[in-house]
Amino acid sequence: MYYTKVGQGEPIVFLHGWGCDGSIFLPIVQHVRSRSCYLVDLPGFGNSPMPPTEGWNVTDYAMALYSLIDSLNLSPVTIVGHSFGCRVAMVFAAMYPQCVGKLLLVAPAGLRRFSVTRLFKVAKYKLHKFFSRVLGTSNKTKYGSTDYKNCSMELKNTFVKVVNQNLAPFAKRIQCKVLILNGVKDNQTPLNHAKRLNKIIPHSNLVALNGDHFCFFTNPQSSATVIQMFA
Repeated sequence: MYYTKVGQGEPIVFLHGWGCDGSIFLPIVQHVRSRSCYLVDLPGFGNSPMPPTEGWNVTDYAMALYSLIDSLNLSPVTIVGHSFGCRVAMVFAAMYPQCVGKLLLVAPAGLRRFSVTRLFKVAKYKLHKFFSRVLGTSNKTKYGSTDYKNCSMELKNTFVKVVNQNLAPFAKRIQCKVLILNGVKDNQTPLNHAKRLNKIIPHSNLVALNGDHFCFFTNPQSSATVIQMFA
């Protein structure tokens, strides 16, 4: 996995959201003092290679992250994740508790709840796909999230596996101190989702921010201060 290192001192590993890469944290880490900041490009993004065609789930990403952290001898390390990066961070912390000192989860995703609406949408999409195959018509459809539609063909299987993996069993096993930050206007990972996660993860605290899914990045200096105070 490709990474960029900024600064010197105790290590912090940064994990980006879906469709981004490690560089999204650069404006923030410029203000982080006396720490080594490792900005990781997760496989499939930035300068890291693609996962295999059959796709990875979050567990696969966590194992790849372990290989990187172990090779760099960073344990125990503070991990800062955003959105998809939080999925990887949570599974990693559950699988390798000895490697993690603290987790800072920004707009975390990963919990699933039974939804009749979602089941209906999935059934409708599969029916459309079936008839497209039978009739030989185009399989292009309006269904699917923006992230899925923007996926390259190489990442579509990975995306499906990632979003369909319920991380609640992993969240319950996290042993380290956890701080959850979530925007009150976040429509991608709503505040209610963060509240559920806060109840599941032991030793976790939740702070609501005034903003949307990317509000953590709007004031880099303030975000850097939060990281240094927590980490």
